[in-house]
Amino acid sequence: MKNDQARAENRIDAGETGQATILGHPDVTVTCHIRNFSRSGMCITVDQVIPIGKIVKVQWDDHFLVGRVQGVSPVGGAFRVGLELLYCSKWNEPMTYLLASAEAHA
Repeated sequence: MKNDQARAENRIDAGETGQATILGHPDVTVTCHIRNFSRSGMCITVDQVIPIGKIVKVQWDDHFLVGRVQGVSPVGGAFRVGLELLYCSKWNEPMTYLLASAEAHA
């Protein structure tokens, strides 16, 4: 049910490139492309599989998000990874306004 709720949320497209760090022993950092985000998470594309349940820190500009991998699907030669939001450094006022505005138009 939780995934259905997350899928029903409005998503905001993004075209950002960042770094995804797969937390573990050792941590592994790869380049990622941020596809979209919502109040409960983010979708990124990476060049390698990240196992479901892993914790990933995504960094872009001066922001970062920590999320748990909820789903992975192959797309071309890459992998689309859905992250459940655990923590975000800056759900600041402009971001909150953008999310509220997107929801109002749904």
